[in-house]
Order: sequence, then structure tokens, then C-alpha cells
Amino acid sequence: MKLTIIPVDGSVGKDNRFYGPIDLSSCGIPSDVHALQWEENEPNKGHIEYKSASIQNQDITELPAWANACVDKWQETYEAEQIKIAEEARIAAEKARTAAEQVQPTEQ
Repeated sequence: MKLTIIPVDGSVGKDNRFYGPIDLSSCGIPSDVHALQWEENEPNKGHIEYKSASIQNQDITELPAWANACVDKWQETYEAEQIKIAEEARIAAEKARTAAEQVQPTEQ
């Protein structure tokens, strides 16, 4: 999994699918975190970037609990989007069916 979290704008990207702004206020993200990057091609490898230039990036080998909470928020957003897409498709299919019924030729 590739993961990017940018708390300042509420952006979370998982496997190159980004959502935001997402309300991440309940995730417990430390206030000094600028971003988290989790690498797709290198299992169990990533880093945390900090707001202060005096603090170097911190390499990580597992996601912190707050990052997993952000992934959960991403998942909730993804699932809500999928429900919306399915409902829009259902409505479009119903409209198409109704329109097709209305244009059928009448028997003579």
C-alpha cells in the first residue's frame, strides 16, 4: 500500500486515490507532523516529515496508530463514494428504462 497523509489540508491518499479535505481531527495526529509517506515498493518503509526545519524526517517501519486512524477515515470516505456512485447508476438506469418505455412504438 502506498499512503500519503497531509494533515494541514486533510488529504489522505491511498494507492494514488486521494480524498480531502477529510476531517482528521479525531485521529490524534501530532501537531508537529507535516506529512507521512508510506512507500508502496518497499514494504514496511516510510517516513514522517515535520513542520520544523530543525527536526529531520523520521524513518518508520510501521504505521503509527494515528496513521491507521487516517486510513480508516479514508476508507469511510471511499465507501461513501462507492454508495453514491451505485445510487447514481441505479437512478440513471431507472431513467433510461422509463425513457425507453415511453418511446416504444404503439401497436396499430
